[in-house]
Amino acid sequence: MKYELIDGEIAKITLDNGKANAISFDAATELMDALDKAKEEAKAVLICGSPGIFSAGFDLKVIAQGMDVAQKMLGQGMLMTEKIYSHPQPVITACEGHSVGMGVFIMLAADYRVGAKGEFAIRLPETAINMYFTKILKVIAKTHIDPTHHARAIVQSRPYSPEQAAEVGMLDEVVDADKVVEQALARAKELCELPSKQYATNKLYMREDEIKEIRESLGL
Repeated sequence: MKYELIDGEIAKITLDNGKANAISFDAATELMDALDKAKEEAKAVLICGSPGIFSAGFDLKVIAQGMDVAQKMLGQGMLMTEKIYSHPQPVITACEGHSVGMGVFIMLAADYRVGAKGEFAIRLPETAINMYFTKILKVIAKTHIDPTHHARAIVQSRPYSPEQAAEVGMLDEVVDADKVVEQALARAKELCELPSKQYATNKLYMREDEIKEIRESLGL
């Protein structure tokens, strides 16, 4: 995980865990630590992946090691998702390519999502890879994805192009791949101009019911 403060107000967090930017226990922990740091010194958060891929989701090599190790990683991933969703500052994601599974949930938990034009897939593969949806994943998916696409996007594991993903709520806008980070940064700067305290108040108020349900399911 790479962290840098841009213009003294935007915390840029770059996923950096191999070519797939897989979410491991350590990666989830580092992202949560970075969010805590951003809360102290920034006004907004920008989460980026790499050219060609945002994140391929949970580290499948860890899942293959056995239930105990896998559950530890999955549990930390759920805590990370809650932390993004309840973060009081604007959170923007820059998806420069594919995003799968937990990569999509990081995006959905954010406030604004910029994606790349191209032959990329935005996909929730849980059914296809024989995995369950936890309460937090269910809440966030149903809250942000167009209800008419719940069956196709969530249950049927259908891949969406970036343009299709923008139509159903998994992305907010799609731009040329080499402009994604630049555009996401511009959106972050726009949101920094809003009153920070009121932004946090209104954001957390609008998400209040979902956050309560999520935290209860996680025992928080």
